[in-house]
Amino acid sequence: MKDYYYQRIKDAVSFIEQNLKHNLSVDGIAEQACFSKYHFIRLFMAITGDTVGGYVRKRRLTKAAEDLILTDSPILSIAVDYQFESQEAFTRSFKSLYRTTPSKYRKRGIHQLAFRKNELSSDTIDHLKKSISREPEFVMTTPKKLVGMCTITSLTNNNIPELWLNFISRIKEIGNIRNSGKYGIHSYDNESKVEDYSEHFTFKKWAAVEVSHYEDIPPGLDRYTMQPGKYARFIHKGGIKGFQMSIDYVYGTWLPASGYQLDTRDDFEHYGERFYGPENPESEIDMYIPIK
Repeated sequence: MKDYYYQRIKDAVSFIEQNLKHNLSVDGIAEQACFSKYHFIRLFMAITGDTVGGYVRKRRLTKAAEDLILTDSPILSIAVDYQFESQEAFTRSFKSLYRTTPSKYRKRGIHQLAFRKNELSSDTIDHLKKSISREPEFVMTTPKKLVGMCTITSLTNNNIPELWLNFISRIKEIGNIRNSGKYGIHSYDNESKVEDYSEHFTFKKWAAVEVSHYEDIPPGLDRYTMQPGKYARFIHKGGIKGFQMSIDYVYGTWLPASGYQLDTRDDFEHYGERFYGPENPESEIDMYIPIK
């Protein structure tokens, strides 16, 4: 696809962001991008993975969700600000994305990260162009015996780099490793819900390798059994750089439109033979999302 197409889509996104609280039409947005309506609709979907209307709606709902937490504005005022015809229409649309009502969302007082739609920045659009597989491969995994280390972490207290440094220094002590790369696993409490996921939400992060058996585990390392099931597998390219943008795409764009639901099994990353190091731009990471 021609590079100037991407620049025009960036211009269109910028126009959308500046006018979330104003009336927007596909014709008007297409005009800003210097495309016919028909051509623009197809290009926007091809480049972003979203429909024009879907992106506008989810961005308005995301900004409205922020206003529910950060301001005391009445729900009706927020609904009108973001171009919803009534509080009832706003509530229906909000619940379809966030799985709760605006009033309950405000009462909880937590910035929910799941299903929110972040702004398509210029860097994000460039990332979508070359650094994430837009559609996953669906795979059935088998049970795996893993040995590794884990830590309790969150987005605001990220100690994952330290976990990997400590684990990598001890891999040589594990004598029965299968040659299948390394695994980064996110393990959640059985009572956790996707709606609970916020910047302060804590979870277990594992750094592990696959082993043939659980005998003679070195002191300070632990066993972890990966449950089998159906996963959507995405490929992130570029090492650790930009990895969060791939996560944002999967959970903020692909999942809400996919028709699938997250399963309660843990999600994980696989660092296999195509992973050449965290800073290597040619590195690839396989992202596994549990679905049902």
